[in-house]
Amino acid sequence: MILYDATTIHTAPFPDTAEGRGLRSFLVPLVQHGPGPWFEDRASMFVLGLDDLLIPLSVTDGTFGNSVLHSVYERFIGSQRKAIRTGNWKPLAGFAASSALWGVGAVMKTLRLDKAVQVDCWPSLRNAGADLTADQARRLTAFLTTRFPDHAPYFLAVNPVTHAALLNHLQTQGYDFAYMTHTRMMLPFEPELERRVRENRRRDARLLEPSGYRVVDARELPGCAPRLAELYRRLHREKYATNPPISVTYMEEMLAGSLLDVRALVKDGRVDMFYATVVVNGVMFSPVSGYDTSLPQEVGLYRLINNLLMRDAQARGVMLETGGGADPFKTLRGDRPVPRYNAVYLRHLPSWRHTPWRLAMKVGNEQLLPFSRKRLHAVDGEANVVGFDRVPEVFAPTLPTPREATARQEQELTELEQDLARTEVFSGNERVRHLGALRKRLEDEQLPPARVAPLLERWEHLSHAPQADKKEKRKAQRAVRAELARRLLETATTVGDTTVVCHHLGDGLDFQPRTLAEQLRKGTGSIAVVLTSTRDGTLELVTALAPPLVERGLEARRLLEQMVPPGGAGREGGAELAWAEAALPDDDVSAVLERARAVLHTRLVIPT
Repeated sequence: MILYDATTIHTAPFPDTAEGRGLRSFLVPLVQHGPGPWFEDRASMFVLGLDDLLIPLSVTDGTFGNSVLHSVYERFIGSQRKAIRTGNWKPLAGFAASSALWGVGAVMKTLRLDKAVQVDCWPSLRNAGADLTADQARRLTAFLTTRFPDHAPYFLAVNPVTHAALLNHLQTQGYDFAYMTHTRMMLPFEPELERRVRENRRRDARLLEPSGYRVVDARELPGCAPRLAELYRRLHREKYATNPPISVTYMEEMLAGSLLDVRALVKDGRVDMFYATVVVNGVMFSPVSGYDTSLPQEVGLYRLINNLLMRDAQARGVMLETGGGADPFKTLRGDRPVPRYNAVYLRHLPSWRHTPWRLAMKVGNEQLLPFSRKRLHAVDGEANVVGFDRVPEVFAPTLPTPREATARQEQELTELEQDLARTEVFSGNERVRHLGALRKRLEDEQLPPARVAPLLERWEHLSHAPQADKKEKRKAQRAVRAELARRLLETATTVGDTTVVCHHLGDGLDFQPRTLAEQLRKGTGSIAVVLTSTRDGTLELVTALAPPLVERGLEARRLLEQMVPPGGAGREGGAELAWAEAALPDDDVSAVLERARAVLHTRLVIPT
């Protein structure tokens, strides 16, 4: 193992990848200058090389005044007292609780709770910790207790959804656990998402377009770091006082680096909101954000920022950690509560040094955990609050792991592709039914738009293909009828001044004979048309007369009656066009046509 400090951090073997370069841009200045320029905290920063891992360490020597990023005391005492002051506590109850915490905190300070080594210290980031193997956890603990024998190694805010295996390995090594409050997570895809959750998400998504805001890359806004720091301060220091300070320097180096994506909402040339994101171990998190709290609540900036984060995570197919706080709002958007624990190793320290940590465990496990459970039961319902009964003997994920959650979304996309392929073999109403069901699934906002777009194109093609096929079929039928009409006219006879078409069209036509008869009737001045065809053992007959013949007293329906044998099927139509179906005659079909010719020759003037 190699321990890199401020003088050697530049030699650490960061991977030559986009992610590796992003980590370098974050860790190198942090180790070289400490957390002071970014967070106003005092700590010595190191990076430990363990196998192929680079693990940041924060070493504090028991002095106090740090933020929650580098102080266990501030996590369990200072921030809780601030929350009591700014919360809805009754004066007497708040005074009693705050006083009790003050007394416990005084003991913690005296017994140097914060003389510790924070392992996997990624200040402002979450879920960035390495998922150590059992052997790595053993070797790391042995190294730290040897290199820093007077310090307590601890892991901060580890949750069982992303790091259940790590928690179990640490437990095996003799670490103790203190509940540290909850966070919340949103899955990228849930097949049975509640209707109210979908409606709330859609309502939030409609806020952006009419708001007049543009979402831009904050790196395209030169000199915006002071404004970002101001927005962070307004939201996270003035409105919510328990968060750590973050400086303009942090914002400048965040924008200069490549680890975080930073988006800003701009309107009339002014930045009113921003958020940064990073994806680590399959979970997206926003380490820093802010908005102008002086704007009216009706603008909906808080709803906007949460919806944009959700859409970014779903577009990448990853889980989203939304953090604690605003539980009633977040549960209505489908976020789930997840417990977090501090894990500390004390076996190498004298017993008096155990005392402040035992007090932290008492506060966390006997006060904060029951309080969280009761409050979350009221907000989320007992069925959705898992893992808050006690510190478990064996840690297990309380939600699908990031890998499982991503696999769910991927499975839905794969099934959509397969169902689209199967739909290609369907036709008619069956295809329409399948396409309707597929469209509803493709419109699920949980699916990444970039992945859904080609599937929607295939859906559009499949939905329009039958119409295109019908259009082409009708076009082909028109061409066939036009050619057939041309040939029939070429072989027609003339009786007086009238063109007479009497013809048997054969069996199994792709169109109705009366369509062709109507076409012929309208195409020539004085014409009489008699057509027959057979279909499934039935004789189809149609007669058509041009208007001049009707004016002379001829009727298509009467002509049809004289052609059809007695007892034939019912006839339809009128003077100009008539049609019927009848059983095939015993004699040849040509006999039917001959009867029609005889009638026409009798009624029409035949030249002498």
